[in-house]
Amino acid sequence: MLVSVDEIGRSLRGTADLLNGRPGALRRFDCSERGFWRSFGAIVLAAPAVVIALALERGPADLGRAPLLRPDHVTLAVIGGTLACFLSVPLAMIGVTRRLRLTALYVPFVVVTNWILIVAFLVLSVPGLMLVLGLSTPGLALMQAVAFAVVLLRVHATAVRQTLGLAGPAAALMTLACAGIVAAVAAGAHALVQSAGG
Repeated sequence: MLVSVDEIGRSLRGTADLLNGRPGALRRFDCSERGFWRSFGAIVLAAPAVVIALALERGPADLGRAPLLRPDHVTLAVIGGTLACFLSVPLAMIGVTRRLRLTALYVPFVVVTNWILIVAFLVLSVPGLMLVLGLSTPGLALMQAVAFAVVLLRVHATAVRQTLGLAGPAAALMTLACAGIVAAVAAGAHALVQSAGG
């Protein structure tokens, strides 16, 4: 489903409100069934992050020889990995919310955390872009990515507390579990690129 410019703006403002601890942040998100499906359609907004991930996977030598976007195992792994990152947590949370008897809160959780993940893709791609452009070193890019990740984890934990009503420690554990799932999927996609390339 296509996402309107208005919904994009409201959802991004809602994410910023969560970051800054402003009350009423969840009211900015469309937590209806339609908003649920459109939050998945919003993955197209992560396209710049996919392009940067492709550039990082290919490396400078490869970029000089052929187009960045071409039908090969690298493109398939990066795009497939991005989609898997986006779908893995909502799929895992179906069972988790049932077990915790929080099924009624599943849709708001997915809507809000999907938008946070889109922001995470874009924010975490900035250090990669600086690296691709030769404006940063691998060490500096890693430090920047870790700093951004800490902030994003805090936003996610806030979203977990507000959407699922979990206490601070439980919300932090849920956030770490979600981050672990996404990180494992991303690492798997990267390993697929490396193994196919070798």
